[in-house]
Amino acid sequence: MSKYGVFSLSKLVLQYSHTGGSSRGIRAYIETSLPKLKADNPQLKLSCTGRNNPAIHPQLYAAYRNGRRKSVCVKNYQPAEIHTAINWLKDSHGRGQEDKVIGKRQLSRNPSIQGMWSPAAFPDVLQQTNAARLQMMAGKQ
Repeated sequence: MSKYGVFSLSKLVLQYSHTGGSSRGIRAYIETSLPKLKADNPQLKLSCTGRNNPAIHPQLYAAYRNGRRKSVCVKNYQPAEIHTAINWLKDSHGRGQEDKVIGKRQLSRNPSIQGMWSPAAFPDVLQQTNAARLQMMAGKQ
């Protein structure tokens, strides 16, 4: 995703195993679709790190211009699913969920002096109210 013409994603690393079965999809993606991805995104630094260890599962690591990093495990993914994951990383802005504001924040110079409500705050009123409700319920039956 670009903001003011500058893309947020600066580097994408594809890590996989040369011999592992869970890396079959990413190896096929590298052979078929990676040249097109490089041609379509010249601003993106792409690197592939292949290991001979079959215990390593394939991962996508994304580094953004704001310093954030994201990773996606693409274990046993097909090339089309890997393409979708790469597009998701490209379209992300790199911010975490802690930056998301939910609702309206209110600031006040005078904090509430009421404190937390509890049912034990007014026990006599609570007993009177419960007694009145019980009488009403008994009258309806």
